[in-house]
Amino acid sequence: MQNAHPIVVDRLGFAWPNGDTVFDGLTATFSQGTTGLVGSNGSGKSTLLRLIAGELKPRSGSITKDSNPSYLAQNTVLNTGRSVAELMGIETTLNALERVLGETSTDLESDLDTIGNDWDLAERSTAILQGYLGIGIGPAFMGRTVLSLSGGETMAVALAGIELGAPSITLLDEPTNNLDRVARHRLYGVLERSTGTVVVTTHDKTLLRLVGSVAELRPVNVRALRAEKMEMVRFGDWDSREESLGLDRAGAARRVSDARRALATEKRQRREAETKIARRSKQGQKAAESMPKIMANTLKNKAERTASKTRGIMRDSEASAEVDLQAARDALPVEFRIGIDLPETQVPAGRDMVEVHASDLTVGVLLENGESLTGTESLAVRGPERISLTGGNGVGKSTLLGHLAGKAKVPVGFLRQRLGAGGQEGWEGLSEELSMLENLRLAAPGKTPGELREQLAAFHFRGTRADEPVSQLSGGERFRVALARILLADPAPQLLLLDEPTNNLDMVTVEQLLSALESFGGAMIVASHDEDFLGALATDREWEMLRAVSSPDVKQDSA
Repeated sequence: MQNAHPIVVDRLGFAWPNGDTVFDGLTATFSQGTTGLVGSNGSGKSTLLRLIAGELKPRSGSITKDSNPSYLAQNTVLNTGRSVAELMGIETTLNALERVLGETSTDLESDLDTIGNDWDLAERSTAILQGYLGIGIGPAFMGRTVLSLSGGETMAVALAGIELGAPSITLLDEPTNNLDRVARHRLYGVLERSTGTVVVTTHDKTLLRLVGSVAELRPVNVRALRAEKMEMVRFGDWDSREESLGLDRAGAARRVSDARRALATEKRQRREAETKIARRSKQGQKAAESMPKIMANTLKNKAERTASKTRGIMRDSEASAEVDLQAARDALPVEFRIGIDLPETQVPAGRDMVEVHASDLTVGVLLENGESLTGTESLAVRGPERISLTGGNGVGKSTLLGHLAGKAKVPVGFLRQRLGAGGQEGWEGLSEELSMLENLRLAAPGKTPGELREQLAAFHFRGTRADEPVSQLSGGERFRVALARILLADPAPQLLLLDEPTNNLDMVTVEQLLSALESFGGAMIVASHDEDFLGALATDREWEMLRAVSSPDVKQDSA
């Protein structure tokens, strides 16, 4: 008979080799079904999963499990030498099948034992992979290495392997990071149908609304600057957890989200109105060529009055939405906000930021407004535009951002998606052994230590915290330092490139990111699968990428 609690954590104690305590007497149980494990960055969620998986050993206490779990780690993308088949855990069986079916086996009995009843393994694994990747899979795909895959493709392959194995206990650490819409919805469906025990850490609100229960890691002493004793707090579901935060805090966050969306709508409608005005003006100029001058002037004056009235209405509506957003933002708890002044990032409308010819791109087909760019067209960003870059896993979004960074005509801030060893966040340009203040001085050598400390305080690093080495920070804290290093650099960035910026961020840190970006006055290109985040950014345009050509191991897009 199956135990009521397939995972039992009893008085768990754990500390890192440097002495930093993560858990001190943590007790928790996980029942059959899917549990969403939440908590702020640095609360120990990933560490707890690694302890349950057996990757780490407790200092004290015990962890008992009904069976060995299947574990998907955040740093799965770092195992670049593994093949797709190896990542899925089926390489040995596929090799045995190939030898037996090809009549090349030198130990037939051993190969038959390896195969067991899995004679259709190749077909089943291919079908599951296609469900996650949304493309046809050829035989050569199984031999590809993680190095040749995008981050999203790697996570999708690992998830496909777990689904294929149908384990009784599954541990998933931020599984939707980098996943496109197709892969995310595949995972949502698998979790809804699961009859096993699943523990998933995630900041994906859609996924959290699907889980059977929510468990939150919280410090016992919520006022402690450095919480060492954590407790597990249980909730029936995500909505009950949200209600427990209190109506004021949860409501304030929702009001900011609603206000951002309202402002995005007003900006979009103003852009559409300006486009219509420009189109009508062009049509009017053409029509005026074939009519008497006095009539043409009358029509022109009428059109200009109408355009002026429309612009006035749109400006008033947008200004009202901005006032509403500011009021909602002011009501947010302090920890949600990053208030910085970035005047040097401001750029005028029409300024050339970056331009590349479509023929120079070695990435997938690029669409704008549903139309494909041809080899003779240019990809250009002018003025303070905000552009969302979307598309499936592996189509080349990161490659395109790198190409644009090299062609930019203005200072660039580039926040690449990156994950360091051991599950920790690693960000380009940050020196682990240096303090936050020293890292910032490298990016802005002309600023005084006092100026930098004041600016770090806006990122919630106050007082002596600025002197702490980056190596001691949690993932969310490292992200804030990396963001500060980019935004506060000298010269100031005027083109910001963000590659999946919300990966591994808790909801407070995502709100802090949005708050910081509100002060940025330059152009911005954001590659993301996070639809809520893109909606909150109020982007002006969308570039969508598709796969360029078929290859021997990728048949074609199914969409």
